Amino acid sequence: MRFRDLLAEYPERREALFAYACALDYAGHEADAASAYERAFAAGLDGDDLRRGLLQYGSTLRNLERFDEAVAALEKADEMFPGHDSVKVFKALALTSAGRSREAVAGLIAPALDRIDSDDLQRYRWALRNYAADLAT
Repeated sequence: MRFRDLLAEYPERREALFAYACALDYAGHEADAASAYERAFAAGLDGDDLRRGLLQYGSTLRNLERFDEAVAALEKADEMFPGHDSVKVFKALALTSAGRSREAVAGLIAPALDRIDSDDLQRYRWALRNYAADLAT
């Protein structure tokens, strides 16, 4: 079954809308994908599909050069689903595209310190956290 057929059969099903948005996104039809993601959100997308949807929507908006909207979508994903490194990385990309590189780098330092098990990196933990705080201001 094709995605359009699935969507025609279940026009308001959040899962069908999300699958359709993903297919459009993967195929490079990003403007159409953005609209489909918005419809999926309006239909009540939730759980891990919502996290993935917000991340992919934010990435799509960034590719469409709608940088502020991309940052907003990814900030929402980061607030709703803290601890997901993929969200933080895509948010950093969007922040960089929006001209907010300092904030982007600052947002990656803490997760790096928390996740990379390296004595060398941990030796500079205190300094790096202070530098991140300075970058974020």
